[in-house]
Amino acid sequence: NALGLWYLRRGQFARSIPYFQAAIERLTLRNPNPYDEEPYYNLGWALLLQGKKKEAYDTFYKATWNGAQQSSAFFALARIAAAGGDHQQALHFAEKSLLGNYHGHSVRHLKAVLLRKLGREKEAHAFIKESLAIDPFNYGCLFEEYIWESEKDQAAAEQTYAQMQKLMGDRVSNYIA
Repeated sequence: NALGLWYLRRGQFARSIPYFQAAIERLTLRNPNPYDEEPYYNLGWALLLQGKKKEAYDTFYKATWNGAQQSSAFFALARIAAAGGDHQQALHFAEKSLLGNYHGHSVRHLKAVLLRKLGREKEAHAFIKESLAIDPFNYGCLFEEYIWESEKDQAAAEQTYAQMQKLMGDRVSNYIA
């Protein structure tokens, strides 16, 4: 697993796969559901970064077996489902991810987007407000608030946009996040 991560972090995704597979082989030698699912999670990323979504999906799903990787693996599954246009399934996975990482910025942002795309505007807005109450620096949810307000109240939308710009400053990393 450590060697696989070493290659994965250096962008050598294909080269990392045999190491993750070897780690999984060893972990599952006597138990098909080992206590440590990290190699499955890492293999999922190596596959996804190569565009192998189906294999990544299956591997991430296996990584949901235990608590250590569960929230992250469900978030990865939600992202794959959302990218494939299955917003209902993505929402299901996002909610499962929130069970283990209730304050997670990215998963909260994804859930807000999914609720909006599913036409559940009131629920989306309430969730955005809840997320911003937890952390006013959740830039994704701030942007969702701006989108929501743009359709309802242009003055409020402009105020939210100004607030977002002030919080984010000129730091590129904030806009990427």
